[in-house]
Amino acid sequence: MRIFFLTYSYERGINPDLGGFRKLWELARALNECGHQTHVFYPSLPGFSALRDVPSHAYPVLDISLLRPVTAYISMLWAALVLARQARPDLIYFRSGLNVLPRWLGWLLKARVVLEVNADAAEFHANQGGGWWRGCLIRLIEGQNVRKSDLVIALTTGLKRMLVELYDVSERRITVIPSGTDPGHFAPADRRGAKSKLGLNPEEPVVGFIGIFYRHQGVHTLIQAASSILEEYPMTRFLLVGDGEMRMQWETLAKQNGVDTSIWFTGQIPYEQVPSYLQAMDILVAPFTVDRGETSPFKILDAWASGCPVVASDLPSVRVLEQESDAIALVPPDQNEALSRAVLALLRDPKRREIMGRAGRAHVCEHYSWERIAQQLLNISLT
Repeated sequence: MRIFFLTYSYERGINPDLGGFRKLWELARALNECGHQTHVFYPSLPGFSALRDVPSHAYPVLDISLLRPVTAYISMLWAALVLARQARPDLIYFRSGLNVLPRWLGWLLKARVVLEVNADAAEFHANQGGGWWRGCLIRLIEGQNVRKSDLVIALTTGLKRMLVELYDVSERRITVIPSGTDPGHFAPADRRGAKSKLGLNPEEPVVGFIGIFYRHQGVHTLIQAASSILEEYPMTRFLLVGDGEMRMQWETLAKQNGVDTSIWFTGQIPYEQVPSYLQAMDILVAPFTVDRGETSPFKILDAWASGCPVVASDLPSVRVLEQESDAIALVPPDQNEALSRAVLALLRDPKRREIMGRAGRAHVCEHYSWERIAQQLLNISLT
């Protein structure tokens, strides 16, 4: 089978090796290793490069605010059409966004089109303070893509339910395939050694977060919980890995709460270095806000692969992961006191942390490797 993967993460400030932007590269690699022919199309922008050793093509984009999306979509379509003259794809895979061109590409090339929906994009846009007109446009375009694509993949059962209710489509049109991780890249290591490698004291507890700094990540709740944690474990270091629009506000909040000297804002870290930071964490915290909506969080899967125990907000999609593995301590979202109690309980119990870390690693290797996820995609696309 020949598969085109279309990526258009053209926004300024986006690190293309994070989360869902990385997923298409990982799927292409896993499918390539299974003997299928894959090709990834990605925008030619500063900082963007091939993330995996698979056939790929960088299409030109004008790096000017309003012209980036327009030129990205048109240039991507043209690049795919040119390559298709050499070998027509059987499948075209793209993620939900303000783009209907992949469906037209599938029609022109007589290829099946696979749409992936990884979040409630309109809700996310609203939570970020976006205009109502853009939210309406997102709903309109996503509805058309859901109804007209040959296959629709939702990352969680909640997202599937949302699509069925919003766009009045049959449940049979939508298949749930979750996110995945690379257990080879993210692997356990000696925690004391990992801390020393980052210049941290091996004797000090490290509580961490990793991700794009959006409001829904809930890092403000972790910062507010830090005071209580430091009262019992004053040498705790909080490792906040990532960057984004909320960084300045969260740095200010840390100073206002008098915990800034215990928090290390690392900025964006290259993908190849991220395992070192996860390996140094005694606990990873995923404190999503209550309005986060459905998610299939990479940070939890990456932490599990690294053998790191997780404390996370009790959202429906996260609760499913906890029920599968017993490797997450769930807390009510947006409640810093509950979060501090959960973190302190694990800091007091190294044996429990070890058991959770082993359970998470075993579960992710069995169910959430990219090879497993790629096989699920094959199972539905070959039928």
